[in-house]
Amino acid sequence: MPHPARSSADPLKVLIADDSPPVAEMLRELLEEPGRIEVVGCADSQETALEAVRRLRPDVVILDLQLRTGTGTEVIRALRADAQMASVKILVTSNHVSPRLRAGCLELGADAYFDKVKELQALVDSVGRLAP
Repeated sequence: MPHPARSSADPLKVLIADDSPPVAEMLRELLEEPGRIEVVGCADSQETALEAVRRLRPDVVILDLQLRTGTGTEVIRALRADAQMASVKILVTSNHVSPRLRAGCLELGADAYFDKVKELQALVDSVGRLAP
């Protein structure tokens, strides 16, 4: 079943995939806006992230490159290879920032790449711009 179209009245559904529970909770607190942005779930591994995307059908995945098991780059590859998930926005966050790593993620199909330390507000702003 293809990713369903979101009505402009529906809140933006966000999935957070990060291996650090404190970071995932911080992102949830920064992002959630009742009626506008809803964090529908969190995952800490490649396997749980992919399962959660298929089950929860988020509009946006905030994806750390380092996961408990597997990698964020493998999640990008899997989502972009799945026609049903083609419309999901993938926003990568990482403490490991280099022009080469950023370019590699964008080439794989990520929509944006943010330095988890220096660009957190830019990430929050980007999600806000996607919300109704």
